[in-house]
Amino acid sequence: MDARPQNANTSLSEPSGQARVGEMIDCRDLDVDLAQIGSLEKVLDGWDETQKRTVNALLNAWEDVYREAFRRLIRSLRENPETLVVLRGAAQDPYLYAVLRSLGLVKASLQERIESALDGVRPSLEGHGGNVELVEVRPPDTVVLRLLGSCHGCPSSSLTLSEGVERAIREACPEIVHIETANQNITKTAEPSSGIQYISPFAITGRHRWVSLFPLSDLPVRQTISREFGRESLIFWRNKQDVVRCYRNACGHLGLPLDGGDVNRDGVLTCPAHGFRFHLDSGECLTVPEIQLDVRAVRVLNGMVQVRKED
Repeated sequence: MDARPQNANTSLSEPSGQARVGEMIDCRDLDVDLAQIGSLEKVLDGWDETQKRTVNALLNAWEDVYREAFRRLIRSLRENPETLVVLRGAAQDPYLYAVLRSLGLVKASLQERIESALDGVRPSLEGHGGNVELVEVRPPDTVVLRLLGSCHGCPSSSLTLSEGVERAIREACPEIVHIETANQNITKTAEPSSGIQYISPFAITGRHRWVSLFPLSDLPVRQTISREFGRESLIFWRNKQDVVRCYRNACGHLGLPLDGGDVNRDGVLTCPAHGFRFHLDSGECLTVPEIQLDVRAVRVLNGMVQVRKED
């Protein structure tokens, strides 16, 4: 089909009825359309290499045409201060913004860059039973975060915030000057008197690499499995939010294996040897608070469960 205009003098007609152009656009759902594109891309993955190269070449050619067309349109609108205001307003539309972003004609928003930076540190936080949430962006230079899970209230939380989270944000967003936390008890890094060892995931030094152990599909939701990794046995847990946790397969009581223990609907595992109970989302012992499970860094990448190996 030839997408070039057939008549340069053709005018846009008003849609029939009471609907206006903006109302017609708003009736579409960007997430639905993007999901459909994703489904088609999965179909393409099943084609042979010759077919994929042909389709990709066609898509790239059309993208080049669209990119140049938008560049010319933007260049024309920028020449007039009044139309420049219209252009900036139009770029806030999710559909237009998505297209301009895909063509590389606009930069990612500040919030997108912050979220991307947080996504980069989340595997390390989740490997220690914690996480981080973006609460608010206060333009032009302030971000508010909230530490979650085991990171909240941990004596190493200040190290986690400064050496991990803040560094990632500032590298991705140099314009950010102030990083605040919504938590009330971010404490200085120190060794607690209880004897429990709290370690920030960003305090770990040395080289490391991620090793794939098994497909995520092998780990049913709300169940545990054990796997051998090097010289130790590990136990994995997948909660209903599809977050995977990994611990050394050893009870914090006497070090006996945990696999085979019952897990209740709240994600609490009971040690099959002596009945000690552990919350699998955090590794916390509910029987004796002074002990906890030994956490291992874990992540899911491309459908594979990976464990970090320290070299």
